[in-house]
Amino acid sequence: MDFGHKTFWHHLHKQRDELESILIDVERRAFELFLVSKNAMWVLDHQRSSSDTTLEECGVYDDEPILKPKKTVSSQTLDLEDIEDPLDVAIREKRDGLWEKIGTRLARYCAPARSQYYHERIQVICACFARAVHADPILMMLAQNYPHVMSIMKDASLDLPTVEKLWMAIKNLYVDDVRAAIDDVLHPVRLTGEYVVVCGIRLHKEPSGVSLPFHGWGHMTAVFPCYSCVRRVCKSVDDIVALTKYAHLSKAGLAQSHTKYDFDIEGSRTLALCGFVPNSIDSGGPRYYIEKDNRRTKGNKPLWRESKTNHVICAGLSLTDPKTQVFVNACLRHPNFMVLCRKGADGRPIRSKPLCGTEYRMADTRAGLKNAKWDPTSAVLFVDTVLEEARPLIFADKHLGDCFQIVIVNGGEGEVEDFVERLNQVWYQVYEVDNFTELVALIVQPYADDKELEVDDDEASDAVHIVPNVEPDVSKSYSELWNRAPRSGRLVDDEMGVEAITNY
Repeated sequence: MDFGHKTFWHHLHKQRDELESILIDVERRAFELFLVSKNAMWVLDHQRSSSDTTLEECGVYDDEPILKPKKTVSSQTLDLEDIEDPLDVAIREKRDGLWEKIGTRLARYCAPARSQYYHERIQVICACFARAVHADPILMMLAQNYPHVMSIMKDASLDLPTVEKLWMAIKNLYVDDVRAAIDDVLHPVRLTGEYVVVCGIRLHKEPSGVSLPFHGWGHMTAVFPCYSCVRRVCKSVDDIVALTKYAHLSKAGLAQSHTKYDFDIEGSRTLALCGFVPNSIDSGGPRYYIEKDNRRTKGNKPLWRESKTNHVICAGLSLTDPKTQVFVNACLRHPNFMVLCRKGADGRPIRSKPLCGTEYRMADTRAGLKNAKWDPTSAVLFVDTVLEEARPLIFADKHLGDCFQIVIVNGGEGEVEDFVERLNQVWYQVYEVDNFTELVALIVQPYADDKELEVDDDEASDAVHIVPNVEPDVSKSYSELWNRAPRSGRLVDDEMGVEAITNY
């Protein structure tokens, strides 16, 4: 029999939900009043959108449950006063485990201690932390009690729900937050614009409008080791070219899903280093295909038909790089290339000759195909709308149209690898080098001179060795960042859940 217990239980649940709703409203109102006092109501517009990309959604990290260390209990008789409440122990262990997750995750972002950008990376990590918490009412109000991010990280008095919120905010960091955090670090003081201070860090409402320096892409890829994710923040073709060059020169081994920077085709890296970054390079199926067509007869004999599919590569080149025009002119003159291009989205299309995608020839016998001529009247030609495929892809259906769009069809013999090699030879002529090694040395030198790319002088060889973007030994970076070893004596199992590119 139910003596009203179930009804009373539901009544308590209802009261609890109402009380939680009131507390949320109070916290929200306090947050709004605080923003009003700081003239920073724009922070409310920075609420997370479900369409934004996070590390977890892209599969870059795959956090596994924390393995709790086994506790040894003394065989001696314990007084009841010495026995801790099991609930308190469980809460403390879960809280400590979350702190370890946070500490390990942030340590993964660190640059090697010998890097000249080590301290700047620490500032970026702190700014990312501030960006992660600034749009959450509870965490934002909490952050006002601390002068620095590290002071929060060292506060052992925070309760479990707060630490859980911190972990979720860091784990669900958005790529746009990282880009904004780097901007906050590189351009902290601006003549105009609104900002709010979180843990001593100025978080600006609007971006500075200044492009990332070359080493800035190292900060981006350290926090978001996914090429497709980072490419979402690119605002121009020059940004895409810089990101792609950095990924290749630093040998970062970034994950790539929607968009790629490393194609499984020999010679494709040469194109990328020269600023030629296509959305894809499709090897396709067999270039030549022969079939017997029983529907076409000549003297009551079946006809044999051979088709030849020409490889095509589309790319958007920089409008500011003077080498772009030199390359395009060389392609227009190339005897094996059929080229269609235009300068900018509204430019006039220019073609060297009609772009033939597929050609056909027919003969009475299979052997007769060898001497038959290709029929120009049956050829399938590309139209001007193919230039839309040259626009660099950012994400989903968003493309950049403000670029030098070029479509190149290979009319020569060979497969896609031969096509890529012909393009490489054109770029070697543009850069006035003879091979890939000379090209890399020529491209690296300006970045090395400006300290935007750090050459490792400790390596005793003639090859160019770049200082790693992140510290390979996470245990080492953990100890340097937090001035202590992990609580359990080892790192939390927080391995990346992606297949990195390692065939450099």
